[in-house]
Amino acid sequence: MTTKKIEIKVDIDCEKCKHAIMEAVTELEGVNIVSLDQEKSILTVVGTMDPVCVAEQLKKINKKPVVISVGPPKKPDPKPDPKKDPCFIPYCYYTPRDMVSVNTYESGSGCTIV
Repeated sequence: MTTKKIEIKVDIDCEKCKHAIMEAVTELEGVNIVSLDQEKSILTVVGTMDPVCVAEQLKKINKKPVVISVGPPKKPDPKPDPKKDPCFIPYCYYTPRDMVSVNTYESGSGCTIV
């Protein structure tokens, strides 16, 4: 089955209602992500579940769901490839053996490079 995003308008009166809605929907098979916008009263469910099953589950807890939309989930924004970035500067890692130590003799002549 394909993954889909379902938006449902449902009354959210209190924290108890919010908890009941979240618990009822997460029990369904195929649910991957559940989010609830309490200000807009919109439940968003992403997964392979059937939208009708989500609505029926909400009716079981005495909610009146109104399906707003069913469609594919939003694809995540692609991360920019740092190698294609013109401002990309690779990091240089130095180990102790890469260091150069210059020691001068007491007389001031000559040096040793380790």
